[in-house]
Amino acid sequence: MINHQKAITVPPVWVYSITSSLRIFFKKLYYKFVPANMAVFEKTQGVWIARAIGVACELNLAEIIGTEKTSVDEIAKQSNTNPSALYRLMRALAGEGIFKETNPKVFINNNFSNALIEGEGNLKNMILHQTSSSNGKLINELKYSVVSGTNSAQKLFGTDIFTHLQNNPEKNELYNKAMSETSLLSSASIVSAYSFKGINILADIGGGEGMLLCSILQKNQAVKGILFDLPHVVTTANEMIKSFKLDDRISVIPGSFFNTKLPEADAYLMKNILHAFEDEVCIQLLESIGKSMIGKGKVLLVETVINNDNKAAFGKMLDLQMLIGTENGKERTEAEFKTIFKAAGFRLNRVEKTVSPFCVIEGIKIYE
Repeated sequence: MINHQKAITVPPVWVYSITSSLRIFFKKLYYKFVPANMAVFEKTQGVWIARAIGVACELNLAEIIGTEKTSVDEIAKQSNTNPSALYRLMRALAGEGIFKETNPKVFINNNFSNALIEGEGNLKNMILHQTSSSNGKLINELKYSVVSGTNSAQKLFGTDIFTHLQNNPEKNELYNKAMSETSLLSSASIVSAYSFKGINILADIGGGEGMLLCSILQKNQAVKGILFDLPHVVTTANEMIKSFKLDDRISVIPGSFFNTKLPEADAYLMKNILHAFEDEVCIQLLESIGKSMIGKGKVLLVETVINNDNKAAFGKMLDLQMLIGTENGKERTEAEFKTIFKAAGFRLNRVEKTVSPFCVIEGIKIYE
């Protein structure tokens, strides 16, 4: 287990906003000078790039290279691959800025390929999860979901994607690791953007291994935490909590938020939970939180917030994943969050942007 005492620093939100705007501007400028048919075709090549990166992770190529210049023959020997075929893969990735060929058939790691090494701050397990055969099968059924309006996971696995993961321990372990990696990165942006002052007990509902909760409590010494998730999910939570040295401040409570009374707290945190469910289920969950909430509490959602514009956004693509993998789950606009909050007895108080694709959406309990 990695020691997480060293905090990840993030730039201010305004810096992130400016650089994002510049990125969009130059991208649009580029496409103004490229024929439309070629521009669209170029976008379809993303599937090859994604799969090539996934294979590099599966074969541990970055770990094999390490800090030294390494020949393809040596990499092939250690990865048990065909040298000629491996070279073609690495040449393609180097063309995308991942690895660098210094001499004919000799490669070194660079910033991008180093990011494929499993470790703090990297997303290797998320890449493995995203490019897995299960996800590949789901993506290939996107047309089915668009035509039928139902999720393709039900067609392929006989259940939604989360139940499928629960029924497959190896896939579930990879998924949990992937979620912890993304939580480690997004937690820095969340802690930086939102003030948790005034909260006594923060209950992380569906908090997985507890990465986000640990990161918040590490920065907020006066807050105590409760980690609540399914029994099979929180099996490794104590190890995570110990790595942060927060054993005395976090309680782990296994259970389902559908059929278990939620623990009492004055603030509740849910990261990427509501997007997996339809509005009626979200309202039911928020109502359950309201019943367990101590005093004039609040609920904090960490979700993407969709804008009705023509700009590319992570949340819009994540929404397609919800379409193919969940039963009526979706990413939502700010107006849609207001609607479900109001129906559950909460008022949407504010939406805090972060330097990640996620926002902190604060709901305040309404008292008659």
